[in-house]
Parts: sequence; C-alpha cells; structure tokens
Amino acid sequence: MHNKPIAGALVSRESEKETTFFLNSLKEWLPKPVKFVTIDFSRRIESGVNAVFPGVTIQKCIFHAIQLLTRGLLKELTRVKNEQLLAHIKEWNQLRRVSITFEKNQKLEPELNLKFKDTVYAWKIYQELRSCVTNKGPREIEYNLAQLFLKPLFKNWKGKLVFLQKYEDIFAKRKTKFSEKGLEYIVPKTYKAWRGAIRELRFELEVIKTKFHTIKYLILMNPLNMKPYHRKKLRKYLKIFPWLRFYRKTIVKFYYQFRLTTQKKSSFKFLTQLLSENSHSWLKAAISTLIQNEENIFQFKNICNSNSMIKSVRSIKVINESSNRVLNQLFQTQYGMRTIENIRMRVSHRLKCPIFISPSLLEKKKECYSRY
Repeated sequence: MHNKPIAGALVSRESEKETTFFLNSLKEWLPKPVKFVTIDFSRRIESGVNAVFPGVTIQKCIFHAIQLLTRGLLKELTRVKNEQLLAHIKEWNQLRRVSITFEKNQKLEPELNLKFKDTVYAWKIYQELRSCVTNKGPREIEYNLAQLFLKPLFKNWKGKLVFLQKYEDIFAKRKTKFSEKGLEYIVPKTYKAWRGAIRELRFELEVIKTKFHTIKYLILMNPLNMKPYHRKKLRKYLKIFPWLRFYRKTIVKFYYQFRLTTQKKSSFKFLTQLLSENSHSWLKAAISTLIQNEENIFQFKNICNSNSMIKSVRSIKVINESSNRVLNQLFQTQYGMRTIENIRMRVSHRLKCPIFISPSLLEKKKECYSRY
C-alpha cells in the first residue's frame, strides 16, 4: 500500500452506521482478510470495525493518545493560570478601584475578600497610610509618616522602593512642605504613590503570565523533539515556576512508555497523580480514556513480538494524517464543489483512490431538494 490511501467515503456524519457502510464496501474488493486496524479513540468507529471485522486486532493511534493528554493538560494549565495569575491580577485592580472610591467617599466601608498574601499586605499598608494622614495636623502627619517608614511592616513590603521614590518626588518637583495648604497636594499624591507601587507589583505578574504562556508548551513537548535552546529555556522558566516540575516529570514518563519494552513499561495509572478535585474535566476524561484503552494503545508491541517479519514502524502505530492535510487544502478552495458528485470527483482525483458515497448522504440530499 506504500502509505497511500486505499479508499474514502463521503458520509452524512461520523457514526457506527456510516463506518459499517464504508468498511463493508471496502471489504468486498480487498484481496486478503483484515487482521490489524489502527484507529483513533472514536467509539463509533471502533463499533463499526468490530461489526465488519469481528476478532480483528485494534491498535489505538499513539498520536491521538498523546494529543488527548496534551489537550487535557493545556486546559488544566489554563485553568491554573486563571485561578492563580489572573485572579491575582484582578485583586490588584480591585485594590486600586476600592482605594479611589474610598477616597472620594470616606463614609463607605470597602468590601474586600482578598485571597493572596501580597494584596492583603498592600492593603494593610494603605490602611496605615490612611491612619497617618486622616484628621491630623501637618506636623503630626509628617511625624506619623516618618515613623511608618521605619516600621518592619513597611520595610518588609515589596512595593516600598517604588512608593518611596514616588513619595520623595512629591517634595522634589514642587518643593512642597508640610503645611495646611501643602496637605491638599501631599495627601492625594501619597495615595497615588501607593497605587503606583501596586501597579508595578501587578505589572510583574503580567510579565510572569506571559512567561507562563510560553512554558506551558515547553512542559508538554516530547523530549525527543527538544532542541538545546528548548531545554535551556525550560530550565530558566522552571526556576520561575518550580511547581511545574511535577507536570514535566510526569509527561516525560508518559512519552518514554512508548519506547520501553513490555516488561519495563508502567501502567498509565501514574497519570492520575495529575488529578485533583478541581482539575479540568478534559484532563479527567483524557486520563480515564487512556487508562481504559491502554492495552490497545500498546497493541503494536504484541504484534511486533509475535511476528518477526513486522518491524516496529510508525505506520502501524499512528494513523496517517497526510490525506487529511490534502483534504483541508481542497476544502479551503471549495472551487467547483457544488454537488456531491463534484466533491467525489475532486477528492478522488486529489487522493488518487476511489471514494464511496453513503446512501444516507444521498437520502439527506433528496430531503433537502424536496423542501425547496
């Protein structure tokens, strides 16, 4: 067959009935009985194969197995990003909005439900600033602020350097002094300096979020496909996100199962370590499907061990997707594909193989015409 398509079918949808139709049509002119079939994880296709070729050995495509897990992990890592980084950034924005509202109307009691330590800490600094400048004279405010800057609470704050720089600019630019008139400028600028500090802290998170977007693809890469610059970048980012090391170790172990012998191979049950109560449903479903189909995924090893004439080649482990690429290119043009017969002719010409038309598709076509 030389890795070329044998035949195809135009069907109304992917179903057991349509799969059975295609395989029965194919079976009529195959010169030898089918003993081995490679398919994806579609239950409808598997049911059709079992109906037409009972007792056939089924190999679940390794490419689709890896794709199943990586898609689930992408969803999970996106969930973690939303739960940690985006929620954190939203809290910084919330602090800014609440502080501005509070300064405009001091009778309002701000309602805050902060989850992250640094946002809670920043809000404590803001409350200390308010207590220093509210309902006090110029000299007392100057003294209170000087004392606050010496306290361990302020010294241990991450945003202190940015705050102090902006606070000192209040006096350097306009040479303002603590007086009744000067407080009209100093107090709002002090609050603004605090907001400038939390803006910088939020910006740091924005940068980390961008790096997280890059590392999540490096985490999922096959070790065999990684170049030296990939490994260097991965090591760099794992220092920023050390908790992702566990995901990387697990995915590497998963990839190596396809290279190990049957005796050394581990069960896919180790993938359940990636799951928690809050894990994304796609990841839960992917791991469950992989564990259920584990025997079929590694069926190629049994075939190779039992038949010395068959080599462990990619063609028996993975579905050939080259035909799909050709079809996608043809679909993008759609030129001259106005009827089913037209479609069959063009697809058959491009793939260089016969194309069957499903009777149910023809019935559907008649129904559409009868409506008009």
